[in-house]
Amino acid sequence: MIQNKRLEQIMNLLQQEKSVSVNQISEMLHVTPKTVRLDLKKLESANVLQRVHGGAVLSSLQPTSFPVSSYRQKCMDKKAVIAQKAFSLLRENDTVLLDDGSTSLELAKLLGEFRITVLTNDIFIINELMYKPNVFLYVIGGALKRDGESFVINGEDSIQFIKKYHVNKIFLGISTLDIENGAMIYYYGDRSTKRAFMAAADEVVCMADSSKFNHTAFTRIAGIHEIDTIITDSSLPREEAEKYQALGPRVIYADSPNN
Repeated sequence: MIQNKRLEQIMNLLQQEKSVSVNQISEMLHVTPKTVRLDLKKLESANVLQRVHGGAVLSSLQPTSFPVSSYRQKCMDKKAVIAQKAFSLLRENDTVLLDDGSTSLELAKLLGEFRITVLTNDIFIINELMYKPNVFLYVIGGALKRDGESFVINGEDSIQFIKKYHVNKIFLGISTLDIENGAMIYYYGDRSTKRAFMAAADEVVCMADSSKFNHTAFTRIAGIHEIDTIITDSSLPREEAEKYQALGPRVIYADSPNN
């Protein structure tokens, strides 16, 4: 079994049990305890678990792919301002894809003043947009992933669905941004879906508050050079923004009048 698949299965088990033993994983995955310990070490480096004697426990630092309420409320003032800036980039009759995420939900709340087509896989965003007559809504099909308080549709059916469509912009849901590792997420199972979403878009936009920068998560979904626009807040130092811009994307400060 390839390592990424093992890591995903370990995390799925850990989400259910909250703690796991090396022997338990070894028997489940039919690999040696040494291989399990190496996998746990890799997961610990991504801050998704903590190793303990004989196994591991779920890390208190680890947010879900769409974090639970306490995490979702983090930096909400910044996310609202970032969403407002993203809204200013939209035009009537645009076709956009809103990937899952709390900032994407804030953007969805602003829609409805003019005609726009929205594709999304996020149940919260669907609920927000379904009663807005100016929003022509496409619900991306597939398997529903329940992750904490997140309800996101993903998987092979979602990938096949999006191949039939083309969008002007995707607002890509991410967990972290890092110069070397790029845009990252905590749940490996979402990677292929997000890559397919990116392929359907003319422009890839990341709405990332400053707390997401210079951290790593579990798996990479895109290099910085694959992102066209990053919208953030002024807590990100200008010299840091310049490092990201040097790799390709424009960086917009949502709370700066100069953007």
